[in-house]
Amino acid sequence: MFYYEIDIFYNKENYQEIYNVLYYNGIQHILEEEGYIKIYIEDNLEWKIEELKNIFTGTGVIKEKDFVIKKFENKDWNSEWEKSIEPVNIKNKIIVTPSWKKDKLENCEDKIIIEIDPKMSFGTGHNETTQIMLEMMVENFEDTDKKILDFGSGTGVLAIAASKLGADDIIAIDNDADAIENSKEYFEINNTQDIKLYMYELNQLNDSGFNVILANIIRTVILENLNDIYSKLEAGGKLFLSGILKIEEKDVTDALLNNGFEILKKHYKSEWIGIYAIKIKQDSSN
Repeated sequence: MFYYEIDIFYNKENYQEIYNVLYYNGIQHILEEEGYIKIYIEDNLEWKIEELKNIFTGTGVIKEKDFVIKKFENKDWNSEWEKSIEPVNIKNKIIVTPSWKKDKLENCEDKIIIEIDPKMSFGTGHNETTQIMLEMMVENFEDTDKKILDFGSGTGVLAIAASKLGADDIIAIDNDADAIENSKEYFEINNTQDIKLYMYELNQLNDSGFNVILANIIRTVILENLNDIYSKLEAGGKLFLSGILKIEEKDVTDALLNNGFEILKKHYKSEWIGIYAIKIKQDSSN
């Protein structure tokens, strides 16, 4: 018995398209590393490897050299994949763990435990951008941060973290049906079913006056929705952003500064950046 491990190297231009191709081809066993995405395919689906390679290279998403195939024999591919997934410790405060390692956790008294299994949906705790978001939340959440919006919920991990950090009025939205199902599943697993979940675009959400908005999404979506983000935050409200590549830093920074935000801190991890900003201008109606 054997399985295949495939490394797909990404850059600013093709990152989202790679995820789209994997999503639409039903690939779920993935892990994001620095500069590349690792996927696993069992031996009876060997034909899918060539199919994926042809899609990626034939459409110009990646070059052939950026699709690296490794074959491992005489191993239980799923067990090997599960072994490679370790719990993620965020600032010694939050532990994001896959279900199969939850019972093996040690020294986790007084820590927030969030159970998320790595899947296709964005936000497993193993994505560097998710880690950045959780780190910013741990460092900057206050007792008064009660009303929270998770914009682009993915697995719902950020909304879950917000709930366990003390927020009690949380809305999570995503425009993808599978992400909504994943969020719903993990809200139940983590006993946070009181989080309100909607399959919405941001401009469809009528609620406003949020203390905090969380957005771990790509740069283009952030910039397209910046006016709505601004209008839905209370004056002085906090904005946590990630999903932004370092080379996109200036675009996002300039947009924030030109649209009524003050940047308080930036976080860097590998190729990614996180931004903690606040809304500094009052709405014209105030």
